[in-house]
Amino acid sequence: MSTDVTIRHSSPDDLPDLVTLMDQLGYPTTYADMLERYTYLASDPSYTTLVAELHGRAVGMIGLQTFYMYEQSGRHCRIAALVVHKQHRGSGIGRILIQAAEHWASAHGITTVSLNSGNRPERQLAHEFYAQMGYTAGSTGFSKRLQMLQHT
Repeated sequence: MSTDVTIRHSSPDDLPDLVTLMDQLGYPTTYADMLERYTYLASDPSYTTLVAELHGRAVGMIGLQTFYMYEQSGRHCRIAALVVHKQHRGSGIGRILIQAAEHWASAHGITTVSLNSGNRPERQLAHEFYAQMGYTAGSTGFSKRLQMLQHT
């Protein structure tokens, strides 16, 4: 692992790298779409994006969302996105990003962190990594895509 990796808050200058990272995470996007999402997320204080910078490029990112839960007191943090550039996987950057996220959450009075990961064969190594980081599988998530209603 290179000691040249710096963890910092993201900036709009990272958008080209974020487009590449989202693609490698399995969510192809355009610069324009990423700009729209990033602009919204960066303006919402319940979201935080940290990047791993190496030689002036964002080679990893972790997106965090904080919120209050119905079932327990206190704020909670969800890792909404975590990806390391394919050329740097296995180098420890993912571990550093999760540790930075946990440190950030703890410094903001948050006591629990969770994440979701798809139940697909290509995610098996990620699941093993999360278990090594102390995360336990606890639930099955469900989602449904809705059709937009026409406003009259």
